[in-house]
Amino acid sequence: MRIIEGLLDLIFPKTCEKCGKVGNYICDNCYKNLEKHELNKWVKPGFIFSAYKYEGEIRELILQYKFNDKSYLHKLFAEILLKNKNVCKILRSYDIIIPVPLHRKRKLSRGYNQCELILSEIANKIDTSKIEIDVLKKNKNIKPQSTKGYKERIENTKGVYNVENSWKIKNKSVLIFDDVYTTGSTVNECKRVLKNAGAKRIGVLTLARD
Repeated sequence: MRIIEGLLDLIFPKTCEKCGKVGNYICDNCYKNLEKHELNKWVKPGFIFSAYKYEGEIRELILQYKFNDKSYLHKLFAEILLKNKNVCKILRSYDIIIPVPLHRKRKLSRGYNQCELILSEIANKIDTSKIEIDVLKKNKNIKPQSTKGYKERIENTKGVYNVENSWKIKNKSVLIFDDVYTTGSTVNECKRVLKNAGAKRIGVLTLARD
């Protein structure tokens, strides 16, 4: 795998997604500009960790990634997360990592699950056996949370997720990965069904927090 990646890097060299400089998906100068948005904070001690504040360039990049068909930005997000020592420590401290799922119709419409793509890139750097995409499922195609108010978001997520292949998480520590934390309604519902399915310990990692 790494030999293939090396050959691809020679043919299609990595370039900074912000300025186009050859070398990495984000160059040192552009990364420093993103650092001003770093949050590195637990929303709840030991439960939800967010790497960035959902503002400025980070917010712009996430919106472009999710809604403007720029799936290639997953490489940038994976790279900035892996540059964060706290994030790397969290990723390595759980048995299983699960991306928040999209309903199949939403995934078909968008063309990709943004959280799943970021984790797939991260999987090239850490133990790939940790990442599971066939455990947590979204069984209702609800309206996007971004269109809802606080109370509506909570009601909107009730009964939306279910667990399949529960044997994979039984008595395991599970990390849920989402792009943006706003009210917590999505991750709280995911946490509830995973806990009911037998997960021992559940944490949440998000790219940004509103």
